Amino acid sequence: MTKTTQRLETRLRSFFGLASIPFTKELDPDRLFTTDTLTRALERLSYLVDRRGTGAVFGSPGTGKSTLIRSFLASLPKTSHAVCYVSHTNCGPLDLYRQIARGFQLQPRFRKADLMQDIQERILKLSRGQKVRPVLVIDEAHLLPSANLDEIRLLTGFDEDSRDDLTLLLSGHPQLESNLRLAVNEAIAQRLVLRVHLRPLRAEEVEPYLCHRLEIAGRSARLFLPDAVEAIYRASRGVPRLIDRLAEHSLLIALRDKKNEISSDILTEALDEVEP
Repeated sequence: MTKTTQRLETRLRSFFGLASIPFTKELDPDRLFTTDTLTRALERLSYLVDRRGTGAVFGSPGTGKSTLIRSFLASLPKTSHAVCYVSHTNCGPLDLYRQIARGFQLQPRFRKADLMQDIQERILKLSRGQKVRPVLVIDEAHLLPSANLDEIRLLTGFDEDSRDDLTLLLSGHPQLESNLRLAVNEAIAQRLVLRVHLRPLRAEEVEPYLCHRLEIAGRSARLFLPDAVEAIYRASRGVPRLIDRLAEHSLLIALRDKKNEISSDILTEALDEVEP
């Protein structure tokens, strides 16, 4: 970080009465903006772990899939759950197995068959021997080749496919749902016991969201005027990531112009900076 950036951050916090910079990705799971969609999603994912099955989270870019997963994983007690998180998915089956093996604290062997056996034995040891619930989360799952989806399916069957010892969660863009509709992926699609669809914020949720992020950063006074909130919703379509970008650029413009409140005029300029 440069000295110029540090000075700008200090000026921004001082001018708007902030203790920290709002609208960044650095947000603790217990300080998330709660919506009905998020609450229902967390409840269903908790049910998935209790049931031990396969589920999927679908959402357009920026709608909060990673945020949901972080909050979900943070809610799992470490003493009773063993979590493997994988996000590098555009790879071959062998590399995928190696990531999963490392995630479950295994040293990967060379041959794929040996790797698969080791992973399944590790899952059984955790589930039945140590009474710990194994959870495998595969993020960016829309990038998984069909061959890898089928390989993952093979990990979920135990005792001639009569028991569920592993909780598997796939998360990705809407393309993942389209991929699962393909005939070649029917076997794993049929295993999904629940599907979670994330949606953008509704128009009436945008102002409370902005206020929530500002309060976390130390400011309780209103900053975004009603016409600015409406402009943010129209421009972002309620996508939280885009809301954050527009809000942050608006703060910088308001600081430059010494404006204590943010109007739609400032949003118009911010939009020119944010849009490619």
